Amino acid sequence: MNFIIRIVVLYTILVPCVNAWAQRQNEDCEQTLNYALSEFNAGRFYSIPSILKPCLDNGFTREQRLRANILLTQIYLIQDDPVAAETSYLSLLHANPEFVADTALHPIDVVYFSKKFTAEPIFTLFAKMGGNTSPVSVIHTINPTGESDVDNNYNLRIGWQFGGGVDWNIYPELALTAELNFMNTSYKKTQIKFNRDEEVIIDRQNWIDLPISIKYSDTRGPIRPYGYIGFSFQWLLSDKAQITSTKIDDNPDGEELPPISIQSESPTLNMMDYRNKLNRSFFIGGGVRYKIGLDFVFADLRYSTGLTNLVVPPTTYASTGPMIEYGHADDYFRLNNLALSVGYVKPLYKPRKLKKARTKMVLRGINKSSK
Repeated sequence: MNFIIRIVVLYTILVPCVNAWAQRQNEDCEQTLNYALSEFNAGRFYSIPSILKPCLDNGFTREQRLRANILLTQIYLIQDDPVAAETSYLSLLHANPEFVADTALHPIDVVYFSKKFTAEPIFTLFAKMGGNTSPVSVIHTINPTGESDVDNNYNLRIGWQFGGGVDWNIYPELALTAELNFMNTSYKKTQIKFNRDEEVIIDRQNWIDLPISIKYSDTRGPIRPYGYIGFSFQWLLSDKAQITSTKIDDNPDGEELPPISIQSESPTLNMMDYRNKLNRSFFIGGGVRYKIGLDFVFADLRYSTGLTNLVVPPTTYASTGPMIEYGHADDYFRLNNLALSVGYVKPLYKPRKLKKARTKMVLRGINKSSK
């Protein structure tokens, strides 16, 4: 107990001291930055790098580091030292990979020089999780009775998914995306036979999902919508079903009396022998990213249209299985999916020099501002 009290007392003393020291250091470095700026305005350039060095090595905040490197870049350009200017500008992009020099805020020589560099991420990682539901598209209805009509109704059930992927950013707005997801899907089928007997099957599947898509994204502002289109392969890992049958018989004591209802429930059935393991689907989707610091959180909505009949046709009337034991036969069907996910995006920023400068963008900006 005494040890815990000592830890609490030590924490109570140290934390305010550390915070006060950090605040004092930031204030000192802010004064250093202001002093360097006054030296620059007075035309005394050569001493500024040595003035800033202690805080650049350890002390500047991210925002202060950005301002210091803008100042150093401008000084080295004035001194005709392109190598040092490149080093300073790349340090600037490490401090803020999304920095964009503006003719209204920064010297024109720095703006032109900035167009030789970029920190745009080549790859962007993301992870997500959420829920889904799987509408069934019937290809062909199978009548297990062979004599009377059947009435089939498919109902939606909730599943879930999680996974992640990577964007290969071909252009700032355009990316090729690959994903690896785990999906749990389910549907409910209710079938009425002989006008009164009812059979209910609840089917659950687990999948490995491998989508590939082309994505177009907005690249400006804190809220950035995007949309995509693609093709996916799903590998069926498991398929479990349970059948509940309700048989309605006339009352043997007289037609005037209520009919007798007899209900039976199957154990959990393994349906893998009756399913195609590989499913293909076409999908379309979109969402919105919200910027938090240099990363993003996002919400995503996707609809997938199944392209594969999940039922293996020769197994429909197999000599063993649900048809013989429970009088159940699957319709030939495709499984679609509507998924809502939330997730986190981590751009892998890479400050670097471009092979070809984008100076035309500066001229466009000047022309627009002069109109």
